[in-house]
This record gives sequence, C-alpha cells and structure tokens, in this order.
Amino acid sequence: VRMSESLLSAPVVLGLGVLLLVLTCVYPFLTLFWKVLFSGPDQTLDLEPLLYVVQNRSTLKAISNTLFVSLATSGISVLLALPLAWLMTQTDLPKASLFRSLYCLPYAIPPYIGAIAWIYLANPTNGFLTQIFGQGSLNIYTYPGLIWVMASFLYTFVLLSLLSTFDRMDSSLIEAARLSGASPLRVLGQIMLPLALPSLLSGALLVGLASAASFGVPALIGSPARIFLMTTKIYTLQKMGSLNGIYQAGALSLVLLVLAIAVLVFNQALNRRLSFQMVGGKAARASLIELDRWKGPIIIMMISGLFVLFVLPVGGVLLTALSRVPGVWSADNFSLANFGRVFLEMDETGRALWNSLRLGVGAATAATLLGALIAYIQQKTRVRGRSLLEVMSAIPFSIPGTVVALALIMTFSGRLFGVLPSLYNTLALLWLAYVTKYLNFSVRTAGDGFSQIHDCLGEAARVSGASWFQSLRTIWMPLLKPSLVAAWFLVFMPVFSELTMTVMLSGPGMETVGTLLFQLQEYADVSGGGAAVLALVIVMSVTAVNVIVKTVSKGKYGL
Repeated sequence: VRMSESLLSAPVVLGLGVLLLVLTCVYPFLTLFWKVLFSGPDQTLDLEPLLYVVQNRSTLKAISNTLFVSLATSGISVLLALPLAWLMTQTDLPKASLFRSLYCLPYAIPPYIGAIAWIYLANPTNGFLTQIFGQGSLNIYTYPGLIWVMASFLYTFVLLSLLSTFDRMDSSLIEAARLSGASPLRVLGQIMLPLALPSLLSGALLVGLASAASFGVPALIGSPARIFLMTTKIYTLQKMGSLNGIYQAGALSLVLLVLAIAVLVFNQALNRRLSFQMVGGKAARASLIELDRWKGPIIIMMISGLFVLFVLPVGGVLLTALSRVPGVWSADNFSLANFGRVFLEMDETGRALWNSLRLGVGAATAATLLGALIAYIQQKTRVRGRSLLEVMSAIPFSIPGTVVALALIMTFSGRLFGVLPSLYNTLALLWLAYVTKYLNFSVRTAGDGFSQIHDCLGEAARVSGASWFQSLRTIWMPLLKPSLVAAWFLVFMPVFSELTMTVMLSGPGMETVGTLLFQLQEYADVSGGGAAVLALVIVMSVTAVNVIVKTVSKGKYGL
C-alpha cells in the first residue's frame, strides 16, 4: 500500500523543486529550439542556421566523422567487453572479483585523461612508445588513435552491462546445454548471447552516444589531426563570439540532439522487442568452466590487457609528470620540478582547485537534496504525473554536454523572464549546468534507497501525529543515509573533473581543474608536465572517491 501523502504537505519545498526541474531540465532545450529556428527579425522563422549545417562542407564532414567514430568505437568496445565478461563470470578465473574492479575502473576516469596519457605515449615526435618502436611507428593523431582512446575507456559501458546480465542469467539453461554436450563456446553463442542481446546492444548504443557526445578526446587528439567531430565543431562555432556563430552552433547542436534522441528511442525499441522473462525461480549458480591448462596463458593475457588499458596510460602520465623534458629516458631528467611549478608558482592552480571543489560540493549537495525529493515523490506518494519528474531529470543526462551548455547559454545569458539576472560567465551558471546534467544520478540512487524502505514506517509515523517534515527527518533520512552519501559522491566525482560543459561556459578567472588541464595540454605548457600533474590529481581523486562510495554503500555502488 502506498502512502497517500500529497504535495500539499510541504507546498513550498515541493513546489520549488518542481519549478526548478522545469526551469533547468526542460525550459533550456525549448529555448534552444526556439532561438535557433526563430532567430529572424521580430522572432520570425529563419532557416539560415540549419541551411548552414546542411550546406557547409566542414559541418557535413564533422557529422560523418562523428557517425564513423561512434560506430567504430562501439564495435571495438564490444570486442573488448564480451570475452572479459565471459571470463569473469563463467570460468574459474583466479581473482575474478579483483579483475572486475580493475577492468571497470576506467569507467570512473574521464576519457580526456586517457587522451592526454596516450599523447605522452604515442605522439609521433617524443612519445615514450614511439622512442621504443622507432620514429614513424606510432602516431596517435589519426582516426585509429582517436577510436582506440575512446574505446579503451568507453568499453566499460558494455562490460558493466554484460557483467550484470551474466550474473543474473538463469543457470539452468546453461547447465542443460552443457549436459547435452555443448561446448563452452557453443553455450555462449546459442544460449548466453541471445539472452544477453538486449544488454549487449544497449551497451553498444550507449558507447556510440557517449562517443558522439565526447569533447575532450576529439579536441586533444582529433583537432591536431584536422579530424573534427560535431562537439569540437560546436565549440569552434560558439567560441567565434559572434551571434551568427552562436546560432550556427545551436543548429549543429540540434542535429546532435536529434541524433542522441534517435539513439535513445532506438535503444528503448530494441529493449521492448528483444526483452524476455523467465518462468520460475532462479536456479543455483552454474558450475564454473575449468580453464585447466589455459589458466596460465589467460591470466597472462588478462594482466597484459590491464597493463595496456590502465597501467601503461597512468604510467605515461606519471613519467611525464616527473620529467623535466618529456620523452627523455634518463635518471637525471626525473624530478619533482613540475609539481612545484604547478602547485607553488601557478596562481591558476589554486583557483582551479578551489573552484572545482566548491562547485563539486555545491552541485553534489543540491543534486542530492533535489534528487531525494524527486525520488520521494515518485516512490512514496500518489501524486498524479509523478513519473514525469524522473523523465524530466533524465533528459539532460541523456543529452550531450555541449548541447546542454549551449542551451543554458541561450537561456540564462540574459535576464530570464525579465526578473532573474544574467548568469553568463559566472560560476552560478557552471553550478546550474552540473546540477542539471547529473541530477539523474541522485534521483536513481535515492530511488533505490526509498524502494527498500517499507511504507508502513511512514504510515506509523503519520498515525502517531508526525508531520511530513518530521517523518522525513526521523525516518527517511536516517535509513537513506548510505544511499544519499553514495549519491553525493556519484555527483561530486564527475563534476570535479568535468570538461565538456565547463570549457564552453567558463570565462576568465573561472578556471576549474578540467579546463586548466585542457589549457596546459593545448597551448599553455610546452613541456606537458603541468597537465600530467593535474591528470594525476584527477586520477587519484577519482580512485579515492570510488573507494569511499564502495565502502559506504557496502559494495552496492562503485566499481
């Protein structure tokens, strides 16, 4: 029985929450559509920005590049994730749980950190690997280099989806096939893959969407090679500073938005068409396949893969951070000079760390409180239309960050409704962008917590005369503490190192860790050591936060 409390029990708080959700998650995208399509005199229909997109060769090339890179990244991600998921769940692989955590760790690290790492390793002039294999042997500034860097981080989308599916799969079907004499590979091809097909395709589509929405990797690796994707083209048009550039960037953003929506709709249609249900309870876990004489070679292969995907890039960043001159292999070249320069001599570093910290804390706190409120309305009330609240919060998370940033610029660059002040080039707009983008994290996490608390507790409190706020303070919040703490850190972690939206929304004096690292890597630090130092800070911070989340949630959240 659901509680019958209504929104009137806390009209100010709930009304404000709904209003904020509409203003941040719905209104900006409507504004983007309106200002791009009706940019003519007196707000008349003007198709010139859209005609620019479909007629300009550079934008058409950016669209085709985006489609090609996204498809290739999805394919390589599937090839990486499928054998890993099978080995970790269906065989007696030693230390399988440790391998799971380590192979999933790139999920929490921003892909642009990987781009910087592979630039240090495989740039054609002084990369560490280039010196080993010889000049001209490696060049990261190519289509294969761009695709590899994206796939080496985004494959985790497919891996996590397959791990969850294989863990929940009905083992009686697998056992029946084995008893009938089917080989492990035949069981995988005829039993497991058909059942896991929805998860596999969903993960692959999410990888494609993440590739299309990525900015850091295409900017750092693609731009020097003159390989432009839609996100980097939008950034270039927006930074032109002219009104025409803003509208042209908005038109290209609409194309990217339509592409993202098409992928999401296609994903939902596939899930409905390919969904299945098991009749009966779940049987005991199937016996693991014994690797026997293959155990040693497979362990070596797993360690080698982990070395290439994680240890090698992090090692490249560490070596560069410790090197006075990048790419020089000598003991006298290693020192802590880059750390001293970044933390003691650069004024921007302290400002960037402080901005990232307070924006992360502020965005995580606001998103957790608003997310908990939305989850409460959805899970514990009978308010009509409550399911729309989660849908609204999921809209910005499903949309590429460049589109979100441009929509917020068009919406809040002037006085909203003639009342609210302009937020353009302010930290407030960055904070709003972070809350808007990552609100869905806290909604889902808090929703999981609410779903596990029985309604009878709230009913008992209400019968005893407790108000809505008293019930929230004395019952819901104490029981929800692990979920809320996990939600807070899950928002703080990507916000602290966010780049895609920040690079479009930040102005002078508004550096964050992500934008400062991007500036140092692109043009402000010839040696490259400063960017490597900040990359290490982000990697260590992400790892520490992941450990905290996993500890607090007792393994439910985290990697």
